[in-house]
Amino acid sequence: MTPGSDLRFEERIDSHEIRQKLARLVSRQSVVEDGFTESAVVAEVSEWCVADGFSPVLTEVAPGRPNLVVNFRGSKPGPTLLLEAHADTVTAGDLSAWTRPAFQLTQEGDRLYGRGTADTKGNLVAAYLGVRAVVAATRGNFPGTIRFLVAIDEEDMMTGIRHFIAAGGASDVDGAICCEPEDAQVCISHKGALRVRVEFYGKMAHGAMPLTGNNPLTPMARFLLTMQEEERAEQQAVGFDRYLGWPSITPTQITSPIQGPSGFNVIPGSASVSLDIRTVPGQSHPDLVRRLQTRLDAVIGQANADLTTGQIRHLRNYLEESVEAGLYAAKLVLVDDRPVTNTPISHPLVQCVADAIKRSTGRPVVYAGVPGATDGTWLWAQGIPVVTTGAGNRFIPHQVDEWVSLRQLVEMSAIYARSAYGFLSAGKKV
Repeated sequence: MTPGSDLRFEERIDSHEIRQKLARLVSRQSVVEDGFTESAVVAEVSEWCVADGFSPVLTEVAPGRPNLVVNFRGSKPGPTLLLEAHADTVTAGDLSAWTRPAFQLTQEGDRLYGRGTADTKGNLVAAYLGVRAVVAATRGNFPGTIRFLVAIDEEDMMTGIRHFIAAGGASDVDGAICCEPEDAQVCISHKGALRVRVEFYGKMAHGAMPLTGNNPLTPMARFLLTMQEEERAEQQAVGFDRYLGWPSITPTQITSPIQGPSGFNVIPGSASVSLDIRTVPGQSHPDLVRRLQTRLDAVIGQANADLTTGQIRHLRNYLEESVEAGLYAAKLVLVDDRPVTNTPISHPLVQCVADAIKRSTGRPVVYAGVPGATDGTWLWAQGIPVVTTGAGNRFIPHQVDEWVSLRQLVEMSAIYARSAYGFLSAGKKV
């Protein structure tokens, strides 16, 4: 018999409690903007732990931004499994675009609406109740340790998980389940991620007299067109990955000028563009960065060649005295580098999660990959096998009217419980 198959975890999971706890988390804004942080969410989860007789440990990662860790230790030695969910959410954006309140849970049939319901406050609730169900159903008679982590800052630079790792929190972890909206699929891989900022420098001038300056937006536009070429080249080189799909190079932010105010009639002296680059197996991040630098050098070289032969000579004829317009310059800044991950399907953790999904839902298991990066990326980089799974349509996060299925949250809570108990009951560190 599979470990945990007769413990009836479902009987210890209440849909009304899931809804109630999720409502409290949604109402506690954890968008890191306008003075808010994740602290209210972490404090709420801490209260649950204390009320249930557990001992949470809060560790400040940044001012007013603590991680929360709870160790659920079994009665016998064994492996350590980490269940992790992040406390922060992305911005709700234009609140007028929401058809339901962004920071108030709204139920319509099986759907629970609100920012963070899917990504990933609903899964945070499901994971907590799943772990609690293991402790209650076994009365603590299980091997090893379940470590429950609520981390900050997953949606930005992932400082929460990095701090946790640097402090030694993952040093004894044998496997990790990251609780993210993946529609109960068993995600065994993550796309890699490069965050690159490209800065362009020209010469500020009056918009009515463009020849007196160098507009950095022009070489930026040319560079962005080369990024389309590079994306196509990468896709042709590595092809379509079975679990992760196509690699991509996506411009996401343009700032002009880089610092200071802008003006409708002012040519900026500088501009920057952010590139969100997602990679798949077969791509080398250092080689890709070198190719981007080569393309950038070519664009700036051509822009300066055009200046030398055209604009500067024209300026000297046009103006009464010589004007030195200067040359274009550019800089490529590597902001973040996250590796592609892969945990083999044959790994015991993957098989425990797959078995839990089959037993809890009665549906066939679907193996997949995470289209982005999660905190699990950094755990995997430490040599820890990672599976990412959770309730919620994977295309819903970061949109207006975000929602999650209550039925699926109930199922997922049992899946987390059965996965944890099954992995620990393997009886050895792996």
